[in-house]
Amino acid sequence: MKYKVMVIDDKPLIRQAIVKTMDWEALGCEVVGQAEDGLEGKRLLLELKPDILVTDIKMPGLSGLDLAQVMIETLPQAKTILITGYQDFEYAKRAVRLGVFDFIVKPVNNDELSQVIRSAVAELDSKRTEQENAARIASAFVELERQHSSVIPSLRSKLIGDMILGTSMESETQESGHRVEILFSRFALLLVRAKEQPKGAAGLTQTKLMPQLRLRLSERAHRLTAKRDLELIESLRHDDLVFVCLFPKVLPPREMRMKLQSFCKEFIDAAALHEQVACCVAVSSVYRSLRELPEAYREASQLMDTSFFRADESVLFPEQGAQAKETVKFSIIQDLEQFNQMLEHKSGEDMIAHMERFLNQISVYSDGNILVVKGLLSEVCLAAARYYFRVTGDEFGLGKSVDQMLEEVYRLSSMREASAYLAAFIGHIKKKLQGEDKEYSLIVKKVVDYINNHFAENINLTSIADHFGLSPSYLSRLLRTETGINFVDLVSKARIEAAKQLLMDPKNKVNEVGERVGYKEYAYFYQVFKRIEGQSPKEFKNRSKET
Repeated sequence: MKYKVMVIDDKPLIRQAIVKTMDWEALGCEVVGQAEDGLEGKRLLLELKPDILVTDIKMPGLSGLDLAQVMIETLPQAKTILITGYQDFEYAKRAVRLGVFDFIVKPVNNDELSQVIRSAVAELDSKRTEQENAARIASAFVELERQHSSVIPSLRSKLIGDMILGTSMESETQESGHRVEILFSRFALLLVRAKEQPKGAAGLTQTKLMPQLRLRLSERAHRLTAKRDLELIESLRHDDLVFVCLFPKVLPPREMRMKLQSFCKEFIDAAALHEQVACCVAVSSVYRSLRELPEAYREASQLMDTSFFRADESVLFPEQGAQAKETVKFSIIQDLEQFNQMLEHKSGEDMIAHMERFLNQISVYSDGNILVVKGLLSEVCLAAARYYFRVTGDEFGLGKSVDQMLEEVYRLSSMREASAYLAAFIGHIKKKLQGEDKEYSLIVKKVVDYINNHFAENINLTSIADHFGLSPSYLSRLLRTETGINFVDLVSKARIEAAKQLLMDPKNKVNEVGERVGYKEYAYFYQVFKRIEGQSPKEFKNRSKET
């Protein structure tokens, strides 16, 4: 790129000689303007912004020194070359103070002027190269900063994951934390688990977080913490999303818990609304050092397992104080024996009323160990099955094998579901032993037993027909012929009988019982219950209290 030159001289011959006779092309320059006095020259300087100014030191209006002053103030990188005479010594001293690049003594010699121009161009080139290098360095630094900023989140996530696993050396923890900008006063670990409809084993039925869903959930979480003076680092462990929630300053425990509670609630709502995924969050205690991350993760993991007992809670905090359970540990065998005796001597209604207290005992005894809970629940079901066999001698009369029964217990996802399952199972046994079951053909008997054991699920005629390898129309005719009622009424009857048993327990709320026996809408449950029983669920519950 050529440098712009401007020539200002009040003597036309000198000015034209400089403009016309110099080989500006060879010098890497071009003349962009010229003027015959200082006032016009100043106007053009401000307009054209030349890189090199060649001007007479003495001119009417404004002198070359005045123009040099303008150049210094407005174009500090530009070069000013003054044309002077020997008698202009005082002017020259002032020009030196102003930082004028060089002088040409009159009369102007083209070779001399060319040499001065070359020197000015060389300095301009050097300055331009220096600026370009500085710009490249600045650009490279900005890019490095961008890359560093973009990689920091993944480095932080990896560090957190390594520390949870205990693979990060303690001596490196603090240094690594500072290197990836992990600065905090206190932290809590949040374990986020996405859940499906209950199907599986311990606690919540876990669903795998696919990478894109995990990314969207993390982005939502970061947006939510931005307004709460919190910072998150996310990691992934066994398909659970882990958030390490950093507090920049120490807060009272109550305030930290409120912040965490508010964040978790809003995060769960946002996940349900925008991602159509239900989440549960287990929150650890508050810790001081990242070296305590393994302990915080263990605490949150154990807390997540308690979701089996706390199905109604979507945010799980550590319990305040331990439950007293020593007495229960000594009495659980006695309770099992008492249950066996009640099977023989008590009605189904009495059994159900006793069941809730017994399940509470099991919950406390297990001390959060779901395997212990399910082992005891299996023992209860086996005891009921053995009792039925002792009375009837029919090993297959319950319509399910021991393997099937144990598998169903294994699939229970909460104590609430366990309560409904046992109520239905024991109620079914009592009905059969009291002769309430009619003699049906083998296939109808199996279907009726299936309905009595699965009424709380979303069953329909087509799904059951498929299960038994029949056509829906044939099964419908068969059921009506042998039972006298249609499929829908069979399901309704099974559900309402189970609901009655649950309603007799004071702990069970009317508006929850319908959902537990398979009715998602209370209004529909109310309608069916009143049609079959001739009274509302609430009226039935109140009357059962009186008796």
